[in-house]
Amino acid sequence: MTPRERLLTVLRRERPDRVPVTIYGYSKYDDAWYNSEPSYAPLIELETRYGDSFVTAPVDCPVFLGDPNVVHGQEEVHPDGSVVMTTEIDTPKGKLRAVSRRDPGLMTNWQVEPLVKSDEDIDRLLSMPDPPAEVNARRIADLEARVGEGGILCFSVGDALGHVVGLFDFEDFVMRCYTDDGPIRALLDKAQGQVLRAIHTIGPLVKNAAFRLWGPEYAGAPLMDPSVYFARYVVDRDRDATEAIHETGNFCVIHCHGRLRDLLDMIADIGADALEPIETLPMSTADVTLAEVKERIGDRMCLMGAVQSLTLETGTPEDVRREVREAIETAARDGGFVLLPTSPPFMVPLARRSLENLQAMYRAAHEFGTCG
Repeated sequence: MTPRERLLTVLRRERPDRVPVTIYGYSKYDDAWYNSEPSYAPLIELETRYGDSFVTAPVDCPVFLGDPNVVHGQEEVHPDGSVVMTTEIDTPKGKLRAVSRRDPGLMTNWQVEPLVKSDEDIDRLLSMPDPPAEVNARRIADLEARVGEGGILCFSVGDALGHVVGLFDFEDFVMRCYTDDGPIRALLDKAQGQVLRAIHTIGPLVKNAAFRLWGPEYAGAPLMDPSVYFARYVVDRDRDATEAIHETGNFCVIHCHGRLRDLLDMIADIGADALEPIETLPMSTADVTLAEVKERIGDRMCLMGAVQSLTLETGTPEDVRREVREAIETAARDGGFVLLPTSPPFMVPLARRSLENLQAMYRAAHEFGTCG
């Protein structure tokens, strides 16, 4: 099988020739930072030679913050090497402002000042017209042609909750949910409309691509009661998004870190095709084993993940080899399993230990993953 055939087979919960393995989202096909960072070149070569790639594809349809005519940003490099980014947005009811920071050696941004800090800011955000939905169809077609049989495109669209939570300081968001969540639900409804618009705009341009809904984890334990808030904020909206994705002939992948025990049945009821990245015990962020996840929802969803990022960062190649073998033996029976890290690396430069452990992941996946 080609990588594309292998991934499509497991997303349909059928049996491939071997278990797919991938770093997930990192590939040679895009222009992301890791393709210009020399320390990541060996990892991208591993993915190219031995991986089954989910290729990050452009999501040109923005949710909330996409209109370049109303978003103004500037970057300031500080003496310690950190980059502080200030974003200002003009709305019909006044200006919104957010500040984020990227520290040296880490390719991720941290919130310094959230966009929404008051009831007035919520009103300002709700007053904004939807940004234009303009997709570069040629860009997507060219990327799909370059990827060919090397993998499938993955559009990280996000769900309504993911987009709304990112507007707030998380503690403020939680307190608003507990006290009066009417404004939160209004923001969720606005975000949902824009998420569905993105799916309806991009979806018809591709077939058998993955659409990734990130955000459901924010309604889970320990800060939120999932029986209340996951049911209220996630299930129906993500089910509608999943149905829209399926109508265009594509696959829906739910991205949900953290504690899964109280979420699994609700996640499966959404109707999505796959769940990732599946953090498992004894990780402190987890409350399930991979065997429990397989038993409870493995007949309804493809499972993706199970190689714990902490093992890749601090373990040995033998630790990784053992973890890969156990994951394949537990979750790969009858197909429906993709081996990938619970989080890809984002430190710069890529640590030697991490690279050696990722090499061990690919080797072990090919050694133990053949389906007889």
